[in-house]
Amino acid sequence: MTARIAALLLCALPGLAGATELTYTRTDPPLEVTFAVAGGHYSGAVTGGNLFLQADIADAPVVRWKDAVAGKFYTLLMLDFDGNANGSWPDPVPSGENSPVRHWIVGNIPGETLRGAGYVESTDKAPTVLQPYRAPHIPMVSDRYGLYVFEQAKALDFAPVTGPITNFDVAEFLGTYKLGAPEASNFFVAIYTSESPFSGKAFQGNDVSKSWHQDLGRGQLTK
Repeated sequence: MTARIAALLLCALPGLAGATELTYTRTDPPLEVTFAVAGGHYSGAVTGGNLFLQADIADAPVVRWKDAVAGKFYTLLMLDFDGNANGSWPDPVPSGENSPVRHWIVGNIPGETLRGAGYVESTDKAPTVLQPYRAPHIPMVSDRYGLYVFEQAKALDFAPVTGPITNFDVAEFLGTYKLGAPEASNFFVAIYTSESPFSGKAFQGNDVSKSWHQDLGRGQLTK
């Protein structure tokens, strides 16, 4: 069963509507996401759950999907479903009180752009940037971040997205614009460190060395 078919089945099952129908998944073919990592110390390619230092990904990545259709339009979402969880991935703890957190929403991305060099955030009027890229900003340890691309039926006249970035109503947004299941997705993990591991300085405060895996075995993270 393909990831897309599974997602469609989730949408069809009663009681499963809403943000939880979006999972941290790397589809095949994947949504290609590439960061320009600060300092160039490691690869910026998202490979489905790989780690990034949050300080290294301050700028929006390039997003590409080779199966995008020329003449079609697409919407891009980047979401955090861990959102201030009382613990950290990969420990099985519940999603946090801020979940889901919206980090990036862009509509009306041309298929030609996605299948070509990829989408790069800019100040141009087209595509429609509803939520400019907001880099991960976690106070301790780690969160996961999912990126999703949805096919639009046509070019859309999006209303402004306002209010807090926390507790974003994903289901309402998708339903309003009839976006359905994602065509492609990918995800990564951003971790907090008080000092860059490449600086030679000692970690301190709310860091991996003091809080990693505190809540092992409690609850279940949103998948």
